[in-house]
Amino acid sequence: MSGAIERGYLESRTMKTETPTVKMIAISADEAGQRIDNFLRTQLKGVPKSMIYRILRKGEVRVNKKRVKPEYKLEDGDEVRVPPVRVAEREEDAVSPHLQKVAALSDVILYEDDHILVLEQAFGHGGSRRQRIKLWRD
Repeated sequence: MSGAIERGYLESRTMKTETPTVKMIAISADEAGQRIDNFLRTQLKGVPKSMIYRILRKGEVRVNKKRVKPEYKLEDGDEVRVPPVRVAEREEDAVSPHLQKVAALSDVILYEDDHILVLEQAFGHGGSRRQRIKLWRD
């Protein structure tokens, strides 16, 4: 029974993983004249510029089966080999690091309306050493 569970686990795991493949892109007349580094930035969205320059420097990107420098200008009819690039996916709804401070601030609100906000002040935290202003009448 454990073999069936392991086999099912491995099968479901292989189905979820996608292996990126090499792309061969033919350059059209409207893309001609563009630098290869700028072209790759449009093709590989979300990939850092440093990685684009690294794959160019290592010769993984090829134009007409030859290595090119980042300054190379594409010509009509060029065939660009774009290597498989993996990019870590970011969480879309990332939590702000200041969220805890905002939550703590909501705990000290005593009164709030359109014109005034009254906060509870912790004992011993008088604020600045300037003259204190009385906000209420005795």
